[in-house]
Amino acid sequence: MTAVAHTLAELEKIEAFHPETLTLLDLVAAVADAAASAEEVVATVQHLIETGRVTLVGNFCSRDVARR
Repeated sequence: MTAVAHTLAELEKIEAFHPETLTLLDLVAAVADAAASAEEVVATVQHLIETGRVTLVGNFCSRDVARR
């Protein structure tokens, strides 16, 4: 099992065929450390999930992250 990526830079380098498995809270925390705004956090989290770089586990693993 691989170590969990804790920074946005690490998450951006993850290949889609080897997704990182994180809780939504861990993902948001990692992105928020580097983001300039809440909008950037939301857009980045959505992108990482939609592109398959991150797979969610926990309460939100089967939730749709599409923009509304």
